[in-house]
Order: sequence, then C-alpha cells, then structure tokens
Amino acid sequence: MSDYFVYSHEELPRTDLFTSRDYNPGNDWIAYNGIHIGVVPAKTWTKVPDRLRSVRHVDRADKQGHPYHVFADEIAKANAERLKPRGVIFLDHAPTDAEKAELEALAETRNLQFRMDAVQVYEETLKVAESQGHTLKANTYVKECYKLLGMERPNSIEAARAQRQPGEAAAERIATALESVFTRLLAAQKSAPKEAAAK
Repeated sequence: MSDYFVYSHEELPRTDLFTSRDYNPGNDWIAYNGIHIGVVPAKTWTKVPDRLRSVRHVDRADKQGHPYHVFADEIAKANAERLKPRGVIFLDHAPTDAEKAELEALAETRNLQFRMDAVQVYEETLKVAESQGHTLKANTYVKECYKLLGMERPNSIEAARAQRQPGEAAAERIATALESVFTRLLAAQKSAPKEAAAK
C-alpha cells in the first residue's frame, strides 16, 4: 500500500480562527466517513495515516458499537478535488525536492486564487445587499483575504476616509514618488563631482 502525503498552503482547519463566531471548521477538516486526520499544518508535507479506526453505534442500545476503518487512499480520493482550490495537494508517495518546489508554488497560486474568489463573492453579495437597502459585514476569513492581497475592503474605515477625502491617497502616492525621485537626483549629484575628480 502506498504512503500518502498531504500539503496545504494554509493550516486546515484554521485553529487561529476557532474563536471567531463566523468561522465554521466543518468544511475544512480533511475527513472521510466521519473520521478526520487532525489539523494539517501550513506549508508542511504531512503523512496521512495508513488506517484510521472509529466505532459506529446503530442506536442507544448498541453500547459496544461496530468498529470500522478508513484508509489513506479513501481520504485522499474524497478530499483531493474538494480542497484543490484551497491549495491542498495529495501525493501517493513521498515528494522529491523537485516535486516539493513545483507543487508548493502551485498550491500557493491556487490558494491566492481561492482568496481572490472569496473577495469577489463577498463584493458581489455586498452589491446585492446594498441594492436592497441592506449592508453586509465581511467575515473574519474575508477580512484576512483583503489584508493578505493588499486590497481595500468596501465599507471599511480606510474606504470611508478615502470617500471623504478622495484626493488624499493619490496625493500621498505622488508625494512619495517625488520624494524618491529627488533622493535619487541628490545622490546622483553628490556622486557626479567625485567621478569628475577621479578622471
């Protein structure tokens, strides 16, 4: 029987979000038939246990229960496509160094796309809510996506400030760019006399 390995770009389920009221780890467990493999750490190749055992009870009178097993290949088959967009990769062998580099980059790309999709879904849902006279709060994961992607969240304090003072952000960018240009010009002028003296 092959050894199965799993890699996830982000920890699954997100234990850092367990205290958030709007996070449900139910969809993030890597599981099959009621058995999950535990928390998969971020950016680490983890060996999937060959066999996991649990007990199923038919009813309250069935005190002893019936043991059943879930195998690594079943877990991989059940979760590979479901968690693929999230940046989760399953292999039926230990990854080589070349495979690690390639697959970890692929997982990061997929995870970033997943986060962009989460942002897009939130913004589309927000537009629908606003058209009906309502508002919609972003959940903790979506807020994290905005922060990670370096995007400004609608209805945030920063967005409200930008609406009140629309030219301020552009003015700050222009001032920073001008300061950078002047710094380079001054550095070039200081180095020019030294080069001339050396000749």
